[in-house]
Amino acid sequence: MTQLGAGALHPGGRSTRLWRALASLAAPPEDESGELVATSARAENLVVEFDEAYTGFFEGSDHLPSESQLLALQAVDTKLAAMVRAKDAELWTVRGFREDSSWSEVRVLAEAAIGEFSWPRALD
Repeated sequence: MTQLGAGALHPGGRSTRLWRALASLAAPPEDESGELVATSARAENLVVEFDEAYTGFFEGSDHLPSESQLLALQAVDTKLAAMVRAKDAELWTVRGFREDSSWSEVRVLAEAAIGEFSWPRALD
């Protein structure tokens, strides 16, 4: 995986929305001061935003990602879909978003997808 730093490339076009969705999913549930930034609505919104960005990324695109990029995106999508299908209300609470291992895995998978595209890890 590519090490990202100041030289990471900002995505353009359809990629921008997907990058923002992935960066939001990869972000910790607390800010630098330890204040919780998560809400139950935020967790649900992140999933919807990723789904829309993921779909939009491929619609009408004449450029497909590499196999490793595609697999990384599919891993995020598959994990989120499994969480939705589980119908586990606890996953969608503030506590679940902050502490559940499923959300921790989503953060890791989203960060890995960002790395595959060599995009910045954090939103500006």
